[in-house]
Amino acid sequence: MSRISGEALKLSYGDRPVVHGIDLSVNPGEWVGIIGPNGSGKSTVLRMLARLVKPEGGKALLDGADLATIPPKEAARRIAMLAQTQESMLEVTVRELIRKGRHPHLKWYQDGTAEAHERIVDWAIAAASLEQLQHRQLPALSGGERQRAWLAMAIAQTPSVLLLDEPATYLDIAHQLELMELVRRLNRDEGITVVTVLHDLNQAARYCDRLIAVKDGKVAAQGRPLELFTASFFREVFGVEGTIRIVDGIPSFQAERSVSLEQLHKKQPNLQEIMS
Repeated sequence: MSRISGEALKLSYGDRPVVHGIDLSVNPGEWVGIIGPNGSGKSTVLRMLARLVKPEGGKALLDGADLATIPPKEAARRIAMLAQTQESMLEVTVRELIRKGRHPHLKWYQDGTAEAHERIVDWAIAAASLEQLQHRQLPALSGGERQRAWLAMAIAQTPSVLLLDEPATYLDIAHQLELMELVRRLNRDEGITVVTVLHDLNQAARYCDRLIAVKDGKVAAQGRPLELFTASFFREVFGVEGTIRIVDGIPSFQAERSVSLEQLHKKQPNLQEIMS
């Protein structure tokens, strides 16, 4: 198990600041969800933690060590990331794809088919329930099956940290639940530290130990879902009002109106007033 964190992370795209000095820390074995409005900087934070983007200020840390100082191959052995979208037409079988997850562990003269590596590939295939699909071509799979295959490739890296950027996007409800339950098993049974950017707030509350809300490139709030889900939180961070329910200790939120739209209606005269 590993701790991953960020200290005073900053990044701009061109002359547009995206992340403004964000601090966050994810404990070993914890599942943390990063939530927030569109364009708030959630995915950018995740990409900095994955070392896909270099921070302009601050640093990302893995077990206290600056990620920028860790050799790329070592970082790839310890951190795996599943992006929001993947190459669906890659002409490989499921097993061949998952075998690619072993590349960070190979010497230059190895091809990943050694017995020890194949046992890990078998484990990843079984963990993702892909035994019956392992010899199918990737383009022949459904969206949910492909996403499970990519996740299996990520866990074949045997990482201590798994980063997921809206992993259930574009999946139907059944496949969303299958994927999230798989991540839950990996988190609980294997002790993998998980950081997930999630658009679905109720999924975030159901699966994550803790949530970090990002707005305008800054941490707006953080805490356990039951603590965080309040009327003021949704109004201030997301600009919406609605109904909060709690079932078996898990909160959920049903948005009912936009605060900004409500304010717009208050200011906007109706047609009858204009015509009079």
